[in-house]
Amino acid sequence: MTSLAKPIAALARALPPDQGFALIPNRKLYEIYAAMLHCRLLGERLQRPATKRSSFGPIAGSIGNEAVIAAAAIDLDRADTLAPGPGALVPCFVKGLPLASIRALLSPAKARIPWARYRIVPPALPLAAQIEHALDAAQANKTAKNGKTAVAFCGDTATSAELLQQAMARAGKKKLPILFVCHTAADGDEIAATALGHGLPGIVVEAHDAVAVYRVVTESMAHARRGNGPTLIECRPWPLADAPADPLALMEQALSRRGIFTARLKSQTAAVFKQAFAVR
Repeated sequence: MTSLAKPIAALARALPPDQGFALIPNRKLYEIYAAMLHCRLLGERLQRPATKRSSFGPIAGSIGNEAVIAAAAIDLDRADTLAPGPGALVPCFVKGLPLASIRALLSPAKARIPWARYRIVPPALPLAAQIEHALDAAQANKTAKNGKTAVAFCGDTATSAELLQQAMARAGKKKLPILFVCHTAADGDEIAATALGHGLPGIVVEAHDAVAVYRVVTESMAHARRGNGPTLIECRPWPLADAPADPLALMEQALSRRGIFTARLKSQTAAVFKQAFAVR
């Protein structure tokens, strides 16, 4: 979970209690929303021209992908492994990389980040190398029988389909505890249907619906931790949508239906990030 987990937990404790049975309790739903909002705020800062003076290199965009990033990474343990994708700093933040480290990466001076300490595959690596590291970590976890898993963000299937097929073949054959999370355009070919041929389930989920993504990830992660092998999660836009949905707006609607969303709560949640990012 993000390095801002403690102040967010404090806000979560002040929420109204659940009314009746809920698959995802109010507190967890809010924690996912908070992670999404913080991802949006961080993504906006990473897009500023000043970041081009950093020594990190190209930074991958995350605006519009907050539902997938937050839902897929928020429940990773410290000892789980994350392959964030090339140039992707926002998933690293959700995994627990401190904002101070991200600020250091954005400075002109070259920063040394102990990626291994956070069980994060260095985002400066190309996708093929990241997936290889994630597979190796999953193999080590399986050998150790420690119940840990790996999540690999594999990018757009239009450019990573061959890599994904190779990774699924290896993970499926060895029943490795790993989740492959990819994106597909609304008019793109569905890759999830090919997963079964490699011995693992492939699940398609609406990319902008954090609740749907979280449910799929939770089930797939439990499947992996029990030693049942990998899962491919294919995130794509709702095919009947007239325009791309805003995942934050959808999540705010979900919170409103629970009676827990207010403008004040959003402001308080944003303030947690802004105060932490401003600390030097």
